Amino acid sequence: MTTDDQQAKRLLQWVQQQAGISRRKAMELIDAGEVDVNGEPICEPFAVFDPSEIERLSLRGHPLALSAPDPRVYRYHKPAGVLCSHDDKFYGNTVGRILRMEGFIGYTWVGRLDQDAEGLLLLTNDGDLVHRLTHPRYEVEKAYRVWLTRMPAPKEVDRILQQMRRGIDDAGDRLKILSGRVEGKPPHVALSLTEGKKHEIKRLFAHFHLKVKRLLRVSIAGIELGTLREGAMVRLSPEEAERARRRTTESPQAS
Repeated sequence: MTTDDQQAKRLLQWVQQQAGISRRKAMELIDAGEVDVNGEPICEPFAVFDPSEIERLSLRGHPLALSAPDPRVYRYHKPAGVLCSHDDKFYGNTVGRILRMEGFIGYTWVGRLDQDAEGLLLLTNDGDLVHRLTHPRYEVEKAYRVWLTRMPAPKEVDRILQQMRRGIDDAGDRLKILSGRVEGKPPHVALSLTEGKKHEIKRLFAHFHLKVKRLLRVSIAGIELGTLREGAMVRLSPEEAERARRRTTESPQAS
């Protein structure tokens, strides 16, 4: 670990960078005693280590490369039925299991989806990009197609979408969309939003006594799902990944 550009950092930063996981996940793993430095578990995420102090860094017994990883980003079409979790003791079909089976060590995903939802996830080992694409302050836009069990009349849909754009209050959260319209045959709702609170789209429609039948994410930060088949993974070019990073413009409200 001798490259000239490496400096002393908090353990949290080392783990996030070398494992390619989010800040929140790195914090959880350190707190749980899953990170070893030179063979000793360290549970203090803000402990500062100089590069010369670290001979071995491991996560859950898996050694992490001590040089900066080659940052990569992949599009992945998550099928319905796959759980967005690294591990689940009650359910084996998880994104984490798929990553390990495909040899993606140190990768995590951007764009959590419900188990019954499908569509675009971004898989990456770039912890900084994960942070920028998931933190609410960066207001990253995501687009979806939503099929309902019952499609209201056009005027009613317009009223509902206008109210969604203004925002609704649900269980202490303010839920809102950026845009929405009806398109396609059979008709479905195309909408976009930024924050993506838990079950947000289902909760928005449930507010109007409408039930989501199928939910498909089609883009994140301008990266499109396109015609990628279910279960497939395709690497982004460095230029595509950089375009996604440039779209993470910090919100003025978060300063």
